[in-house]
Amino acid sequence: MNTPSAAVRTAPGELLPLVMAGMSQAGFDARPCEHEESERLAIACAAGSCTLTVSDHGHAVWDYYPGSPGDADPHLTADMATTLLTGRPGPHPRLSRRNRRGGISFRGLVGIELKARGLTVELAVYTDEDTFDAFAEIVATAPGAGDETMVCVTDDGCLTWTRSYWPEAAAVPGSEPSDLMADPADVAAAIVVTVTRVLSCLPANGQGHAA
Repeated sequence: MNTPSAAVRTAPGELLPLVMAGMSQAGFDARPCEHEESERLAIACAAGSCTLTVSDHGHAVWDYYPGSPGDADPHLTADMATTLLTGRPGPHPRLSRRNRRGGISFRGLVGIELKARGLTVELAVYTDEDTFDAFAEIVATAPGAGDETMVCVTDDGCLTWTRSYWPEAAAVPGSEPSDLMADPADVAAAIVVTVTRVLSCLPANGQGHAA
C-alpha cells in the first residue's frame, strides 16, 4: 500500500461509501442494512446471505451464512477461508482425505483441510455457566498475517472473516488510533478486492439483489 507523506483526515462514515461504490463497480449489489448501524452493508449472495461491516478505522468483518445448514459444503468453506487468508483465489486442491463418513463435525472437516494447507487452526470453546451450555468454532489464521486477521467457522457453516487494516493504513507511525488514515481509498480498494475474490468462490457469483 502506498503511503503519502501527508495524512488524510477521514471523515466519519467516509470509508464505507467507498467500499460500497467499489462493490458496485465490481458488479455486486451492496447496500446499507436496514435498521442496522451505518457501518454494515448487505451484499447480494445467491448461495446464502452475507454482510460486510467496515469501521472508520479500517476494521473489516465479513459474515457469510449459507442458505441452510444442509447447504454448507466443508470443501467450499475451506476454499473460502483459504482465499480470505492467503489472497489466492479458489478452487484449491484437496489435501485432506477426511470426509463426513468419519464422524467428524463440519468445523472439524474444515479445520483439518485448512491445517493440511499450511494454515494455523485452533478450536475456540465458549461456555455459558448460567445455562451450562457451550459453543465451539474453529479459528484459522495464516502464518505471518498477524493476530488481527482471522477466519472463524461454526458447525452450521457460518464463516466470519475479520481484518484490521489500521496498522498498514495509519498515516503517523506510533500515533494513537484516531481518524487519521494514509489513504482511505487504498483501504477501501483492498477490502473490495478481498470480498469480491471470496464471493467468486460461491455459486452464481453472489450477484443479484440484496435482501
